[in-house]
Amino acid sequence: LTVTEATQMAFQIFREYYPQLKKEAIAELQKMLTEELEKVSPQNIIPPTPRIAVPTLQGASISDEEMIRRLYAKLLAGTMNTEKREYVHPAFVRMIDEMNEMDAKVLKAISDINDSIPVAQITFTFGNRYLTHVMPHFYSMYFDGLGNEYDISRSVENLSRLNLINLFNGDVDYKEFETTPYVKDRFDYAVKNNSERRLKIEISNFVIQQNDIGRQFTNVCILE
Repeated sequence: LTVTEATQMAFQIFREYYPQLKKEAIAELQKMLTEELEKVSPQNIIPPTPRIAVPTLQGASISDEEMIRRLYAKLLAGTMNTEKREYVHPAFVRMIDEMNEMDAKVLKAISDINDSIPVAQITFTFGNRYLTHVMPHFYSMYFDGLGNEYDISRSVENLSRLNLINLFNGDVDYKEFETTPYVKDRFDYAVKNNSERRLKIEISNFVIQQNDIGRQFTNVCILE
């Protein structure tokens, strides 16, 4: 194919399939919205505000993750519920736009724990240097089982960037982090592949707390 032919083919595929995908996404959102509104007393259901409804429908129409569409549906239902509308912030649409499914899972876990969560930056050092890419930037045993630890770390960073959580230096005991199966496994792997270096574990202490807007977002878009 020439560059022109390849480009034309790519855009032809888009023109053929995007309208159908968009239609399917909106149909799924409508089904989800119906499910959410069925949980609301009829006397509390009101029309949505265009400022929330329009960008929500736009975002949902191009999302390919079911859980993210569910967040959009909950947000739209929230603005149609007299008991929740006051908690809906216009920024929530943009926040969902910039989240993926793991972000939603981590945020729900943070809300479920409902307490300060120790999280650590763990490095394997030798002298005044350290190995790179052997551990995720942030790790917490409290998120074990959610999925890939590197994906979880990226979600912690993204949720902090979106200001849905506060991430700051902590002062609790972090020694137990060294004995978790994941950290021990990663350390053993590092030692095996760096036998000429005397490695040790160093931990930088951090804490995650849900802030006010994060708690508000969770109540509207995450929790049942």
